[in-house]
This record gives sequence, structure tokens and C-alpha cells, in this order.
Amino acid sequence: MTEPLCSLAYFSRNMIQGDAATVDAEITAILDVARTKNRAAGITGALLFSGGCFAQVLEGPRGAVEDIFETIQNDERHRDVTILHLHPIEARSFPSWSMAYAGTTEGMQERLAAAAVLASPDAIQAGAPGQSFLDVLSDYIRRDEKAAR
Repeated sequence: MTEPLCSLAYFSRNMIQGDAATVDAEITAILDVARTKNRAAGITGALLFSGGCFAQVLEGPRGAVEDIFETIQNDERHRDVTILHLHPIEARSFPSWSMAYAGTTEGMQERLAAAAVLASPDAIQAGAPGQSFLDVLSDYIRRDEKAAR
């Protein structure tokens, strides 16, 4: 029997120092490692990065999600890590992505909704647990997929 799925969303402050190129290179490195580790652990999800903040959703078996999250909590590139939600799910929101990304790349000016969502963990938690964050993140990932076609 397979372990039930869960979803964990968190918010954290960015501690990566340097100019835009340095930060972009570090984010690329984070994504490369995350995609490899997540795929091996059966984790899917998405990362939203908006200059000073990270917000991420991790989906998969609870034990694997908690292991990945513990690594994130101990990563010096994050500060003030706050869990937005942790709950069982019936289906994944990001089934095709070991780690989808919406961030500082082209089009960030259009992403004012992301900045509003990332303003504070309380704003993300309003309403259904983290649903506003999930909606914004899903919308950006869909836009990025369409733009890539």
C-alpha cells in the first residue's frame, strides 16, 4: 500500500547575498538539486521566488516531504521559515513537476500578485489554508508553460 499524499507550503526570507546574477545562479543551483532529489523521493511541487522571499509547495508521501522540508529549514539561504499549511491531499496540484519555478526571470513585472501574496505569511494563510498562494503559483506555472511552447 502506498503512503498517503500530503501538501506542505512554506514561506521564508531570502538570505542569498550578491547582485542579480549571483542570486539567479544560486536559484538555478537550488532548482537543479531540488529537481534531482525530489524526483528520487517522489516529491512534486513549485517554488515562487520574489527577491526577498521564497514560497514553496511540496507534495508527496509525508515522510519524504518532511525530510525535504527539514533540509530547507537548515539551509542558510532561508530565514524565518514559516509553515503555511501541512495537510493530506487526494491529488497533486503539480503532478508533472519535480520542482516548477516562478521567479525573477522575464515577466516578473507582471507578477504583482505574487508580491502581494508574499507580503507576509498571514496574507498567504487567509481563507482556505494557503489557497491564495496555491492559486497564484499555479497561474504562473501555467503561464510559463504556455510561453515556453
